Amino acid sequence: MSRIVKKGIVKIDQEQDEETFRENLAVQRNASAFFEKYDRTEVQELLTTTLVSWLAAKDDARSQLETPCGLMSQMNNAGFSTAILLTPVDPTALLDYREVHQILRELAIGIYCLNQIPSISLEANFDQSSSCQLPPAYYDTRVGQILIQIDYMLKALWHGIYMPKEKRARFSELWRTIMDIDLDGKPQTTKNVFSEFSSAGLVDITNDPDFNGIYDEDMNEDPTYEPNSPEEKAVFMKYAESIMMKLTFSTVQIQQHENIFIFETAYWLSNAIKYNQDYLDICTYQRLQKRLYLQKKVIQKHFEKKKEIRRGMGYLKLICFLIPFLLSLKRKMKVPYLNSLLPPFSDDKVKTERELPPFIYGRDFKCQNFDYKQHQYFHVHGGIEFDISTHPVESALDEFKKNVEKIWECASSASAEDAGYKEVYPIPVMELNGKSYYVIHFELEIFYQQLYKTQWWVAINETVNNLKVKRLPLTEDQLHEQFKKKFGLKKAMKCKSIPFGVKSAVERGLSAVFYTFSRKTSSSTINVSDEAGYAIFHHAALHNRVSVICQLWSANFNVNQRRFIMFSQADSSKVDMKKERNGPTPLHLAAQACSLEATICLLCFKADYTLTEKRGWMPIHFAAFYDNICILIALCRKDPSLLEAEATAENQCTPLLLAATSGALDTIQYLFSLGANWRKTDTKGNNIIHLSVLAFHTEVLKYIIELNIPELPVWETLVEMLQCESSKRRMMAVMSLEVICLANDRYWQCILDAGTIPALVNLLKSPQIKLQYKTVGLLSNISTHVSIVHAIVEAGGIPAVINLLTSDEPELHSRCAIILYDVAKCENKDVIAKYSGIPALINLLSLNKESVLVNVMNCIRVLCMGNESNQQSMKDNNGIQYLIQFLSSDSDVLKALSSATIAEVARDNKEVQDAIAKEGAIPPLVTLFKGKQLSVQVKGAMAVESLANCNPLIQKEFLERELTKDLLKLLQAFQIDVKEQGAIALWALAGQTLKQQKYMAEQIGYNLIISMLLSPSAKMQYVGGEAVIALSKDSRMHQNQICEGKGIAPLVRLLRINKIPEGTLLSVIRAVGSICIGVAHTSNPMSQQFVVEENALPVLIQLLRNHPSINIRVEVAFSLACIVLGNNSLKKELQNDEGFEYSDVLYLLHSKDKEVCLKAGYALTLFAFNDRFQQHLILETGLITVSIFEPFLQSSVETERAMAAFQIIILAKAIIDVEHVTLYGRGIQILADSLNSVHAPTIALTGNIIASLAHSRAGIPEAFVSLGTVQRLCYHLYARSEEVRTACSCALGYLTYNAHAFRLLLTECRNKPNQFLRITNNISKDAKINPAFLKEFQLQQRMGLPSLSLERNGGPPVIPVFKKGKEHRQKTRPKIQPRDSLTLLPPVTNVKELFRTTHKANISHNTFSFPSGVSSDIINVSRPRIAFLNKLGKDEQKANPDPPAFLNKLGKDEQNANPDPAESQ
Repeated sequence: MSRIVKKGIVKIDQEQDEETFRENLAVQRNASAFFEKYDRTEVQELLTTTLVSWLAAKDDARSQLETPCGLMSQMNNAGFSTAILLTPVDPTALLDYREVHQILRELAIGIYCLNQIPSISLEANFDQSSSCQLPPAYYDTRVGQILIQIDYMLKALWHGIYMPKEKRARFSELWRTIMDIDLDGKPQTTKNVFSEFSSAGLVDITNDPDFNGIYDEDMNEDPTYEPNSPEEKAVFMKYAESIMMKLTFSTVQIQQHENIFIFETAYWLSNAIKYNQDYLDICTYQRLQKRLYLQKKVIQKHFEKKKEIRRGMGYLKLICFLIPFLLSLKRKMKVPYLNSLLPPFSDDKVKTERELPPFIYGRDFKCQNFDYKQHQYFHVHGGIEFDISTHPVESALDEFKKNVEKIWECASSASAEDAGYKEVYPIPVMELNGKSYYVIHFELEIFYQQLYKTQWWVAINETVNNLKVKRLPLTEDQLHEQFKKKFGLKKAMKCKSIPFGVKSAVERGLSAVFYTFSRKTSSSTINVSDEAGYAIFHHAALHNRVSVICQLWSANFNVNQRRFIMFSQADSSKVDMKKERNGPTPLHLAAQACSLEATICLLCFKADYTLTEKRGWMPIHFAAFYDNICILIALCRKDPSLLEAEATAENQCTPLLLAATSGALDTIQYLFSLGANWRKTDTKGNNIIHLSVLAFHTEVLKYIIELNIPELPVWETLVEMLQCESSKRRMMAVMSLEVICLANDRYWQCILDAGTIPALVNLLKSPQIKLQYKTVGLLSNISTHVSIVHAIVEAGGIPAVINLLTSDEPELHSRCAIILYDVAKCENKDVIAKYSGIPALINLLSLNKESVLVNVMNCIRVLCMGNESNQQSMKDNNGIQYLIQFLSSDSDVLKALSSATIAEVARDNKEVQDAIAKEGAIPPLVTLFKGKQLSVQVKGAMAVESLANCNPLIQKEFLERELTKDLLKLLQAFQIDVKEQGAIALWALAGQTLKQQKYMAEQIGYNLIISMLLSPSAKMQYVGGEAVIALSKDSRMHQNQICEGKGIAPLVRLLRINKIPEGTLLSVIRAVGSICIGVAHTSNPMSQQFVVEENALPVLIQLLRNHPSINIRVEVAFSLACIVLGNNSLKKELQNDEGFEYSDVLYLLHSKDKEVCLKAGYALTLFAFNDRFQQHLILETGLITVSIFEPFLQSSVETERAMAAFQIIILAKAIIDVEHVTLYGRGIQILADSLNSVHAPTIALTGNIIASLAHSRAGIPEAFVSLGTVQRLCYHLYARSEEVRTACSCALGYLTYNAHAFRLLLTECRNKPNQFLRITNNISKDAKINPAFLKEFQLQQRMGLPSLSLERNGGPPVIPVFKKGKEHRQKTRPKIQPRDSLTLLPPVTNVKELFRTTHKANISHNTFSFPSGVSSDIINVSRPRIAFLNKLGKDEQKANPDPPAFLNKLGKDEQNANPDPAESQ
């Protein structure tokens, strides 16, 4: 740099023109004006910083300084007069050329004249405001504005609070007055503090649309850690005043070709805690760091959302390069030619804020990073720094060298365009090497004083020299004023003590104050150590006070000064001070506290970066452990060998190993990028995986897993640790696996492939309860996968888990139940039962802990699904009574879950159903429906469905308690799953008899039935179809009402749906057919016409021919026969218009499925019923032989024989190999013999068939009469089964049209007058009876019947009648009384189910089974993600002698408190 000239303007000789004189005068005036913006205190800080800076040009000092690495030490050639800079473009936030030139101008003044590089540090004032501590050279500059803008946004996102710039500038002037701040910084106002701040413009930052909801996202991937727990908040707030969040920028790439520089910069968000190890131990540090890491993730994710922030970051990246670039040019005596730059901004446009008003939280603010009291305002702290060391300069790529001329042209064209005023000055952009680059250029001039001309830097230097004499050092009053302004009156008074004042000045960064103290006092006084042994040099490094470090170095203080320790002599009260040989140096503390500027300054002062402290750590180890990447970068640039430097004590860890120990993930990633040796281990053989596991840093493990380095096998290493002898290593391995398995959905497969499961099962056999608990917790997290379950079973895990059920730890029981639950779902129910799993689980039902009961009952529920032996085991081991008692619990979860469990225990098991009912389950189940919890009622309906299924006694008990009304309410719910369960439960109560089903359908009503058919739920559609069948079966009134109520269209619509379950489709097809057929195979022309008008025939034909299921095809054939039964016009339409052929049905007769074959014959029978033409068509279409029917005619199943007999009678003329007369006789004989059966279904079916045949063909009724059929039918009128009485009455009714039968029945009724009443009372409304018969009987009755005469004469009645009391008659009167009479054939099963056996009548009414699994709802397994060790031993274990008593407490006291993560570890 040029020498400083003498005072005054250089005298000019006579040849010097006036213009030069005026220019020199203007330069002097501008220099003087430059300092006018500063007040006295600021000038003093400016002068001090300028004079003491290590960047000052002092010939004697330069030789002792080391130049920062990179550009400053590598720029050898600076013979160019123009510099061109290329940097990548962010197209979303373009930079402005005038702004760039303004920044360049300000940096030139700050670096060349005032020896200051830009940075910012927000410092706390005593009144909770925050000082914007910029280097004084950057007050009221665009650089300073950008730094404040970016740092304020950083703090705003950290705290979740924001105030716009204009409003905070105004509020900064007024807030002290509004709050009535006293001399100690305390508010005296009685106003609402938050209201004042809010009205001034302070808002929750999430009110900004760009930041809406940013704190709602959970960035925490470690479920063992709860960052917002009261304990974590308390620890954090204890150190909050000394925690900083700062940005550091560094140039990571520089390429040079002649005067063209291509560079890229990056930034890091880091945190620092301004405490040494005496005040902040390592464990507490890691606890704070874990919370800070989550806060950093939120800031990093959302920081650059705003365009103005992205633009500001672009300027800061440019500044990061310009600082070392200008410092290098200064060393080469080159300076930017400021006159060639665009016009500067006016002073009023570059005003910077000197301080920021405090922050304060509102009640509803979203951010929870800090936990201040209500109405407590607070300061913010942090900063921005620039690394002036750079990446080594490289030669530019060929792509840049080839385009040098284009780059020059682009730069020069911009210069020509920039003339004149513009709103925006765009920077030219070029596409090079696949990227867009800004092309920034500026001219340079020589940094020497010129003859007869005063340069701007000379004028500023002269002014500085003049002011130095006037302003420095400070007076006593000025010192006190400075202290009072920063610290308040009380602390200012303490600062009169020189040691205290010096330390306070250093910590606060008061350069002028320290400068004054250093001039007034001796070095020994300045260098006094505090009570912890730290000297001023240590504090300056810890707090990043470069100007103080420079003054200490200038005063020849030792830059490697060690900490001193204090000790007292045993025989004296004298306290001695001794130098600690291995105490930390200033460089150690700077590396720990992320003091970047201090670190670089100390390195330039030749501080020894290889010195170690007591743990053997060098500064680079501190940087790695405390996750300070910027310090690591600076040190590695200084000496690349430090990358593998080993600590000289303890475990001889490298920086990478220490970073793994502390969980410094960012540092680990950077070290990997530098090629750090990850194969190294410490003295105990631990590599980075072991250390990460032992320190429980799962984020590091996940990063190593994603690296996928074969030589770093995380999973295999964890298995090795599980199998070692050290209990700590096993525990930490399990804990790490527990967290990692939750981080990624695919990690369970890695755990399985590594062979972890056998090792974990072995740990279950360990005597250590905590290890067992953690292991079970891990297994319960991954046992949801089938492969894991198989591995657990193969490793012998089931008996090991069951054995743990006998422990005294409820939390262990809960996790074991989860594992058994998952194992049971994978078809291992019998294995669990084999090892006495069910009795062990039943024993746990006596506990009083809801989370355990939930998992135990879920496990029992799954074990009993479709497993009759386990259901029986529940009954035999008295488990049912516990389930019933839980129905009366105060906990809705237990009510619901016990209901769902009862459903599975009782499903399809009549013995267990009866046992549950006997234990008294029905009253509490009915009571569940009186509550308000819909989810509980749904599970109650599930239990009702299971208990009532095929169990008439239980159905009756539920119906007598009027449960139907409560279940109907579920059908009106909004949720589809609620409606489904309500519908299924209702239909379970409908039972297996048509009468009961018809009653239930009438209770549901037409509107709800049609609503079910229109529902998107297959279950609802199924129940709707079954209800239609029940209503329409043998009831023309209901058939007509369904048609008039527009019930046909929903049915046909369902037929058109492609993706419909087969069971539902079967029900719908049967419903369509049932609507068209009546008693004794009579037809309903009205409903038939409705079905045809809805275009059902084409749909059914398509199903008949194309549906893959043969059951559907045969059912469609039967329904088509019902639709056209007795309707010749519809038969013609079906055959002529729709192309129906009997070959579509005849091939079904040859099916291997007997039921399909019989049903196909039934369909053909209906087509041919009373229609000789159709019989002829069938005969012509295919050859039907009696051999098709022979298996059924000779079947041991009576109903099959009866149905086959009916078919051969109707199809007799279509069967080619036997005379039709023979077939008539054989069929009639079989039916007549069937009336001798003792089984009600057979008799009822036979009666219905005889009723149909009685009006089919002449001669058939006479044949029946000749075989004594009338007498047998009359005999069955006394049957207990109503279906039998109804069927026989209908058959007798139709037989009255036969003269012989007429006479026989009339005789029967004359001799037994009550017989007539039995016929008329039981016959179906739609059935027929000969009017002549009725008229004749009435005539005979008026004339007097023989039996009546005997009674009138005092004789005994023909049939003894046992009279009973009135009350008893009322009790035996049927409670369910439908509107019309019914027949036997259940519409749900039709013939198909009736043909199975003659020994069982209680056949399931469901044509297909619904899944019995429960959807995700209130009864889900309680599967906590993490097993917290602090829960062990806290729950009192006791038997439950009186379950209902303790059940009242469940659901109220059960809280899942968040444990302390430290305790869990």
